Amino acid sequence: MENKKEIVIRLKLLLNATRAGEDIKKMELTEDKDFVMIQWENGSTQKVNIAADSGVALINDVLQAII
Repeated sequence: MENKKEIVIRLKLLLNATRAGEDIKKMELTEDKDFVMIQWENGSTQKVNIAADSGVALINDVLQAII
């Protein structure tokens, strides 16, 4: 089984190196592991549904949500 928490941690670091994600302040997996919560530097938040996603699908869903 893929470690979604680890994927989210690494994805945040990678996205922070890009223009699309440089202002991501925090990105966390919810307790139920069905959503990624993104907090932006301006204080807004975004909830991305990743229920039943594989690791690659999780990455794809987050990318589609922010660009």
